[in-house]
Amino acid sequence: MKKISIYRLIATAVAIAFTLPTFATNMARENQPEKPLVEKYNAYKASKVYEFSVKAGFNIGGTSPMGLPAEIRQINSFGPTLSLSIGGDVIRWFTPKWGVNLGLRFETKGMETDATVKNYTIKLLNDGSYIEGIYTGDVVTKVNNQYLSIPIQAAYKVNHRWNLKAGAYVSFLLRGNFDGEAKNGYMRTHPTEPKLETDAPYDFSADINRFDCGLDVGAEFVAYKHLSIYGDLTWGLTPIFPGDFTAVGFKMYNVYLNIGFAYVF
Repeated sequence: MKKISIYRLIATAVAIAFTLPTFATNMARENQPEKPLVEKYNAYKASKVYEFSVKAGFNIGGTSPMGLPAEIRQINSFGPTLSLSIGGDVIRWFTPKWGVNLGLRFETKGMETDATVKNYTIKLLNDGSYIEGIYTGDVVTKVNNQYLSIPIQAAYKVNHRWNLKAGAYVSFLLRGNFDGEAKNGYMRTHPTEPKLETDAPYDFSADINRFDCGLDVGAEFVAYKHLSIYGDLTWGLTPIFPGDFTAVGFKMYNVYLNIGFAYVF
């Protein structure tokens, strides 16, 4: 009987030794204070592999040459037009810090300028037909192009408030408008030809490239739980006119800043 009691005592002690740590751990968990809601939300957001958002904003910038050509002597006025953009993004997070952003954006890029030029190569509509030559005077330009754009960027999460993005974009022209007027000046069709006093319009809308691509860098600030503010600089690397286009004497590119709000799901 004594041997049986000793065995029971040993078995009881072993059982207590194995169950006591688990019991203590469970008690400690129950006694821990509940995490604040902000910490819970941040932990939930950090655990998401995909992050979706819809965006609305506007573009401000210009369709211009890289640097000011010698032919343009003075910018008399510059005005951005109402250039809205709407779209959506999805970020695929591969680590808590790094991911890839893919977007789809319907946007307008536009501006109006008035410049004083000298020996400016241009093609003007005169008496029902186009004449090409060297113009001196004032040139008004109006640009209003609608694109379907696809940005592809690397995304870096600085902290729970800030995301940085850098990559490229491709755009497909939906509707193009590039026209204007030459006024208060004269044209020579050849350096030895006499001056032709003319105020004439021009329209190069049909010559705009159907495809545009370039660099796209930006940042996004999470202002509230589902609302963020973003800014993206798009710098075109493809001229808006084809390489054989001669009606303007220099290449022009789309350089615009897209600013707006995003709703994050």
